[in-house]
Amino acid sequence: MARRWCGTIAVIGLLARGAQAQELRGVVRDSATAQPIPAAVLMLLDASGTTLGRNITNERGEFRIVLSPAIARLRVVRIGFRPRELPVPTTASIDILMRSLPTMLEPVRVSAGATCPRRSDDARTYALLEQARAGLLSVVVARDANPGALVLLSFERTIEDNGDRIASQRVRIDSTVRAKTSFSAAHAATDFVQRGFTGDSANQIIFFAPDADVLLDDGFAAGYCFRIANAGADRPNEIGLAFSAADRRNGRIDIDGTLWVDTVARALRDIEFRYVGLGRAIELRRPGGRIAFSEMPNGTMLVDQWLLRLIATETDTIRIDVRKEIRTRFHAAENGGELARAKWRDGSSWRGSLGTVRISARTTDGRPLVGAVAQLRDTHYRGVADANGDIEISDLVPGPYSVTLADARLGALGLVIPTTLTFVAQRDSTVRASIVAHGARDFVIDRCVADRKYAPSDSVLLVGRAVDADGQPLSGISIALAEVFSATEEKRLPDIYTTGSDGVFAVCSKFLRRGMTLAVYARRRGSMLWTDEVRLDENLTVLRIPIGARK
Repeated sequence: MARRWCGTIAVIGLLARGAQAQELRGVVRDSATAQPIPAAVLMLLDASGTTLGRNITNERGEFRIVLSPAIARLRVVRIGFRPRELPVPTTASIDILMRSLPTMLEPVRVSAGATCPRRSDDARTYALLEQARAGLLSVVVARDANPGALVLLSFERTIEDNGDRIASQRVRIDSTVRAKTSFSAAHAATDFVQRGFTGDSANQIIFFAPDADVLLDDGFAAGYCFRIANAGADRPNEIGLAFSAADRRNGRIDIDGTLWVDTVARALRDIEFRYVGLGRAIELRRPGGRIAFSEMPNGTMLVDQWLLRLIATETDTIRIDVRKEIRTRFHAAENGGELARAKWRDGSSWRGSLGTVRISARTTDGRPLVGAVAQLRDTHYRGVADANGDIEISDLVPGPYSVTLADARLGALGLVIPTTLTFVAQRDSTVRASIVAHGARDFVIDRCVADRKYAPSDSVLLVGRAVDADGQPLSGISIALAEVFSATEEKRLPDIYTTGSDGVFAVCSKFLRRGMTLAVYARRRGSMLWTDEVRLDENLTVLRIPIGARK
């Protein structure tokens, strides 16, 4: 069955005149080829030209709008096409034809900013600006008229030696909030024009980035100067619309940027920008950002990647002979995000160009680590080993990762099994790796060996972890054990154990037997903090010791 979707739109005053409203259906087509035009924006205008509502065509160029007597005209715009305006038709359906532009630089409307110096290429520049604004309008209207359910990823990165190599990163998956848009600016365009692209919070500078709404706003067009930027060999068929603040002020951080347009696909590609006003030493390290667009199945564009590159400074005072010298060190970091997946009401979906890792997990004797959970450190990424010990984790943001394994029994203590596996994820690529890892029992034996309290004959093991009321590990807790024979009789075992920095203690002892009951005493500096009894029904018993837990 073919998918059918036509966006609907609410018009101001419609409810008051519902009985007089009518529906108009139609298709927007290329006048030369008769092919449907997706992502064309329809604006509903009154007699004075005020916009009362707007909608957008789907991937088949179809639209459906609700009309009221207040609507006098329709205006249709789409990047790469000459805008079309026509009176409201009297029929219930209509085909609207649009003429494609032979060049993205054909003047449509020229209105250079009053505070910007005049340039010889102003007509071409503002023609491209008009086309770019048509593309940005499509992004904004599609978001409102046909929102998708989005899965977003956010990341924080440290950059090695202020270059481009990622030293480490943290990744978070936003799967709880059904975001309406993938990326949005923190302020309106007029705020950025007046105050710049930074703010203060808790004595820290916060950097901001523009989104489609900001770049589309008339206030941004009035506060920035524009020019044509020619693309290099790495951007075939693209042309850039460069922009910079018309009014540079001392102490205000602005952005200089370029919006890149694909002249063949008639689509936005990305926005690249850099922060200016930070001082030459910082600006040489390229603080700035990038916001990229991708075409969705319905023909519209969404922001699918966004990144801010920030530079922090650290000042040291060093002594050279008899004098002191102040040196400044610079640290680069990146914050950003990716659109991992999107899905719409009609069942259509989209998936980003992200990475995948497939891990084969085995024990030291070659058995599959069935049910083991692989966790990528400092991220929300995780995967569970199947019956073959295979683990797959997808939607990986490009960058370095290290892998830990969680055993179900150790998971009760919040512990993971470290591994030496590291890898670098790349776009549209699958990394294949294998892990030979200890299970929970081997993890405990390794701890006992480190403490020199293990013999091969020790077959029944005990591992415990002391935590505070917030679940944080407690170190330096003394653990004593006693075998319980009755309510009044027990025998103290010889060894005393002490929790490590991770709150863990491990017991490997010839005195432990399956079926025995142990009394466990937790003390610090002689004071009793906790006591309980545990029965050793398995070869490995896991014990959580909550000290000072909330009631």
